[in-house]
Amino acid sequence: MEEIHEYKLASDLVITYSNRKPQLRLPSQRRRFKVDSKVMCVVSAFTGNPEETLPRLEKTISKNTIQAIVNRLIDVGVLIPANEQKQSKASEIVREWTEWGESTWFAHLESRDAKYRSADELGEEFMKSSEPPPPTYKCNCEKSNITLPKPSTLSNMTLSDALTLRRSYRNFLPESIKLHELSDLLYYTGGILFTNSTRFFGQVAKKVAPSPGGRHATELYPVINNCEGLERGIYHYCQKHHALHLLSKEDDVKSFLNEALYGQDYFLDASVTIFYTSVIDRLKWKYKGGRIYRLMHYETTHYAQNFLLTGTAHKLGVFMTGAFKESLVESKLGIDGVHEVPMYVTGAGQKDEIGPYARAGIELNENLPTDFKIVLPKALSSTDEQKILG
Repeated sequence: MEEIHEYKLASDLVITYSNRKPQLRLPSQRRRFKVDSKVMCVVSAFTGNPEETLPRLEKTISKNTIQAIVNRLIDVGVLIPANEQKQSKASEIVREWTEWGESTWFAHLESRDAKYRSADELGEEFMKSSEPPPPTYKCNCEKSNITLPKPSTLSNMTLSDALTLRRSYRNFLPESIKLHELSDLLYYTGGILFTNSTRFFGQVAKKVAPSPGGRHATELYPVINNCEGLERGIYHYCQKHHALHLLSKEDDVKSFLNEALYGQDYFLDASVTIFYTSVIDRLKWKYKGGRIYRLMHYETTHYAQNFLLTGTAHKLGVFMTGAFKESLVESKLGIDGVHEVPMYVTGAGQKDEIGPYARAGIELNENLPTDFKIVLPKALSSTDEQKILG
């Protein structure tokens, strides 16, 4: 084992345990290897100086066995040349993303360059499968059903105006929005346009927002603070019937929101705050592997952008945030955080003033369309609040 110093552990090597048995995982290759205690001892030796630690192992493991394990670790890429001239993409990502934590680069590498198969290739498997697809919506209408008005056509604003006028607001009046505005917000975010049968994948729903494979894993939970005709509380939106189900009446939703949103109190006067969740089994039924974690986020943000544009079309202030306390949200929404997980938050309400406001350093882009419209939200009044936002 004279050349043992020429090798080191792969930078993206992760050790996990399944049923108390260790696995070596290389997310950049999407490979995992079940190993025994002898292999683990050899791997551990490479965390220090292998020229010193490996000979000590010979007291319990034969030299030939150690050499065979080393050779195998080299073959599968767990051990790589210590003096590699050009750093691999995986090594570069691990180094550059260190500050974000191991979970970030692990998920990225595990889901990178996923191998997709066409519907025709997958079709045979799904046709033979005895497991029916999970429903693409949750419905509690048998328990309670608050029917919403039919959506409007949003003809009061052009798409161009909605896109250029969309700003993130942090100042809201403690005034209500109209029920038909809430109806539009929910329908154009997550409401069903139509359904159709497919050759392999059963009945699928089509919405304004796209979804990976038409699985529509996203559910909407409006927290109503101030909307005409509705009690304050936490609701679930039934996308099938375009209706609301009251999960819990809350005399003061602001205390929950303040805690759930980590004290972002500039959102508390918004009329409605939407919590987005993803129902994992809907995606798992069709998609396998680490790429599914990306698909969840892709879909959620498609939905959220529709919410923001619909709110802008109604001249409401809109916001979004990824800073929320998952465990509290799970408890309040009655979801388990395993099969259904919180993903994102948006909200809308009455803007406390209409701009435009003068701000130092504003420089309009030369590529703006002719006759464009732009509005700048009122700046936060508190210097401390502005510091929070950077």
